[in-house]
Amino acid sequence: MLYKQYLKDWLNNQKIYLKYSTYTNYFNIIHNQIIPNIGNYEMDKLNEEILQNFILNQIDHGRVDKKGGISHKYAKDIITVLKLTINHNFKIVLPYENPKEVEIFDKDNQITLINYLQSNINHKNFGILLCIHTGIRIGELCALKWSDINLSSKLLNINKTMIRTYTKEDGSKLNITPPKTRSSLRTIPLNSWIMQYANLLQGQDDHYILTNRDKHIEPNKYRLYYNKLLKQLELPHLTFHALRHTFATRCIECGCDYKSLSELLGHSNVSITMNIYVHPQMELKRKCVEMLSDFYK
Repeated sequence: MLYKQYLKDWLNNQKIYLKYSTYTNYFNIIHNQIIPNIGNYEMDKLNEEILQNFILNQIDHGRVDKKGGISHKYAKDIITVLKLTINHNFKIVLPYENPKEVEIFDKDNQITLINYLQSNINHKNFGILLCIHTGIRIGELCALKWSDINLSSKLLNINKTMIRTYTKEDGSKLNITPPKTRSSLRTIPLNSWIMQYANLLQGQDDHYILTNRDKHIEPNKYRLYYNKLLKQLELPHLTFHALRHTFATRCIECGCDYKSLSELLGHSNVSITMNIYVHPQMELKRKCVEMLSDFYK
C-alpha cells in the first residue's frame, strides 16, 4: 500500500476520536507536508534514512536563501504524525537550535500598562488585566462568559477555549472547544484587586466578558486591539502570550510555590512550568547569590 493511501484512511478513521483542533493539525500536516514529499513510497519501503532526510529537507537548513524552512516545533509535530502512522521504531534527530529567549514585561512597563488599563477600564481592557492576574491564554479569555466568574466565591472557571482552524476539507472555522489539555480545565481564585473590576463591569451570564454581549471577539482581532494599545503607550511590542510568561515569573518572584503555579497555568506537570514559563529577573538572581554570601558569613 502507498503511504498516502494509508494516511488518508488513518485520518478518516481518527476523525471521530480526535479533538477537532488536533484533527485539523494532523490533516494539514498530512496533506501539506507528508503526502507531497513521501506519500508515494510504499509502506514497507519507508525507512529511517528516508524519514530523517525528509524532516531535514523540511527544516531547510541547506537552502541558500534561507526561506521556506519549517520551525523545530512544527518538525516535532510532523514526527508525531509519522510515529502514529508508521509501525517502525525509527529515530529522527533534529539539528541543534539555540533556545529562544522568552520575553516578559519588565516591571516598569508592566506598571505603565496596568495603570492605563485601570484608568481606562472597559470590557476589553478588563480582559488584559484578567490575563495579567491569572495567566490565562488568549483563546481561553475570548471564550469566557460572565457565568464563568463566580462573584461570591471569587473563582474563575476555565472550561473552554476559542480557536480558528483551517483545512482544505472544511475551510476556515471558528470553534469553541474544551481547552488545550485535560489539565487545562481548572478553577482559578481571583484576588480582590481584579474582583473590584469584575463587580463593576458584570454583565448577563450568557454574555461574553470581552464584549458584554452575546457576540464574541475572536483571538486574532483581540490581539490586534492589544498590539494597538502597546503602540499607543509606546511599550515594547511583546506578544499577547508574554502576559502569561510575565504572570508566571511574577508569581515566582512573590514566593508562589511551583506546584500551585503549575495548576494555575493548567500544566500537566511542574517541569513544564519551570522550563517554559519561569524567567527570574536579574534582581531575583542577585538576591540568590547574596543569600549565599550571607550564609557563608
